[in-house]
Amino acid sequence: MHCFVLLVVDLVLVSMSTLIAVVVTMPGPVTSAIAAASAYGAFTLSAAIPVMLIFGLNRTVWRFTSLGDGVRVAAAVVWIVALTTALAFVFDQAVLITPNLLILQSLLILYALIGVRVATRIRHDRRRRARGPHGSIGGFRKNVLIVGLSPQTDIFLYGDAKDAGERTEIVGILSPSRRHRGRRLRSRKILGTPDAVCEVLHDLAVHGVFVDRIVVALPPAALSEKAQAALVQLRDGGMIRVDWLPPRYGLREGADAAIEAAANGLEPSFNAYLPWKRFIDATAALVGIVVFAPLMLVVAMVVLLDVGAPAIFWQQRPGARGNPIKVLKFRTMGPPRDRAGRALTDAERVSTVGRLLRRLRLDELPQIYNVLVGDMSFVGPRPLLPVDQPSAPAARLCLRPGLTGWAQIKGGRDISSEDKAALDLWYIRNASFTLDVKILAQTARMVLFGERVDRNAIQEAWQAIRNDQPSILSADIPEHNLV
Repeated sequence: MHCFVLLVVDLVLVSMSTLIAVVVTMPGPVTSAIAAASAYGAFTLSAAIPVMLIFGLNRTVWRFTSLGDGVRVAAAVVWIVALTTALAFVFDQAVLITPNLLILQSLLILYALIGVRVATRIRHDRRRRARGPHGSIGGFRKNVLIVGLSPQTDIFLYGDAKDAGERTEIVGILSPSRRHRGRRLRSRKILGTPDAVCEVLHDLAVHGVFVDRIVVALPPAALSEKAQAALVQLRDGGMIRVDWLPPRYGLREGADAAIEAAANGLEPSFNAYLPWKRFIDATAALVGIVVFAPLMLVVAMVVLLDVGAPAIFWQQRPGARGNPIKVLKFRTMGPPRDRAGRALTDAERVSTVGRLLRRLRLDELPQIYNVLVGDMSFVGPRPLLPVDQPSAPAARLCLRPGLTGWAQIKGGRDISSEDKAALDLWYIRNASFTLDVKILAQTARMVLFGERVDRNAIQEAWQAIRNDQPSILSADIPEHNLV
């Protein structure tokens, strides 16, 4: 309901901005301008609804608006105006389009959408400052909301009761199970589900309880995409501290310890390029689907003739923050049994055409759709099956998985999962538009000439991990990776 209300408010602002832009720029009487605005406004709303849903503008918390939200709004406005113009030409209404209209409409929509978000944040900031630095009357205690029921939840509550009871106040718990609502754990009431974290925060604020810190006692994979997005939004807003409790209280050894320690605290918001990466991916994917549509149609027909229907299959794999995604591919394997009923190995099931498609990476063309809808990126850590994930997968799950990546062009299938994780971590820390273009260019060369192992790149990745974590002994890193 919260997301629907935000979408409606945004659409009302877009409609009002469009009406003003048409009336101001359209010559002639006002009644004629309003009539023209009706047709142009219909085109604008038809473009705005899918664009806003794709960019997730309705899944944000306005009182915690950040710079990244502003970038997403600006990108969405560009897409809305561009698609509106395209629709006007398609339906032979190009007479409505003028440069002044497009410029004024863009500025008014941008001002309205960002303005309402900034105003909401300013209002919230003032209310918080009026309540004192610690978020509670008198500034004595910090209010904490716990997300998830797990052994870590019980340990945290026990530790709070023993040591931090005078400094913190547990205002409630969110449980993934709806049947737990209203029940209590160690006298702390369960207020709802993680999906409703924004609504719970609002309800608490209505009663004068303002949360300063959220403690998440579940792994990201155990939360829905909606809950993860809300927590990330709250964290990036900077007004509520969001902490993730470790899934276990043990120690890792060896290369896993190095990778996990280096990845600790690593978040995708640290790089100024990453907020733009999604916009670039969406634009390139839209162009790519149009450009490669004939080739994909030919490949689909070949697959149908070779291994039969369906031409495309999907496989669930961990995506960003461990959230499951459905990765699409063209089929390259036949049925699991031959005509005599004998079970076939995977190698026997791959057809001759399938081997060629895999060799040229043509079987992965449908993943352009995954990029378009936001499940994947063109460049990033490859989406691996859970069984193929490194022992410390947190680093490579910071970003959306990619069609290709740094680990693929520097070793691919010929290096260990630990080396891949180190290379992925190096990419996450050094991601840039220039590096992405370089990876795409080297991917084309890899497709033509095959994979090769770049030991220098692997050593550089491990050296960066050692520099970030000087307390980790060199013995923790595989011997062949020591510099």
